Amino acid sequence: MAPTQRRAIFTRLGLAGMLAGMAFGCGKTERVDPNKEIFADFSKRVDAYVHLRNRLADSVGPLDPKMSQNEIASRSTKLANAIIAARQGAKQGEIFTPEAAAFVATLIKQEYGRRPARILESRGDAQDELPNFTPVVNTVYPTGVLATFPASLLPLLPTLPKEIEYRIVSRYLILRDIEANTIVDIMPNAVPEETGK
Repeated sequence: MAPTQRRAIFTRLGLAGMLAGMAFGCGKTERVDPNKEIFADFSKRVDAYVHLRNRLADSVGPLDPKMSQNEIASRSTKLANAIIAARQGAKQGEIFTPEAAAFVATLIKQEYGRRPARILESRGDAQDELPNFTPVVNTVYPTGVLATFPASLLPLLPTLPKEIEYRIVSRYLILRDIEANTIVDIMPNAVPEETGK
């Protein structure tokens, strides 16, 4: 074989190898954790709400530690009214999207499944907090009783900013604005049915 033919073959082989390497390199994709994306989207939606409520909180004036209980309650009511007015079109699922709700429900189901039977049978905590109350997004949360949220469940759920907390009522998981005492979003059927009996 002539040297020029050999060079042409090697050149073609080298080019083919380079193209194959490029194709292989292009085919390499980082594995994305879908749960991480769901949590990131959830956090983004929560942050958008907190940005709105903090802007409204600034408009009703600062929370002064020297305020009386009546003044604190009055400010809380003003903030609640401002939030409710600003979120008139708010609907269930704006923060607990279907993807987030499905994932969170799985986490809760798994956590309840790990509980000993004696704890499940003696439920007297947050699930019975307001047994006759049906929560609605962008309304005031009744504060007759605020039971302790299950400590074993809290670390499994997405972390919330200091302005918001989780609550459980019957089978609902609720996002509650602590100071304004308003329901930010709700997630029906969050708690396994058998634990509510």
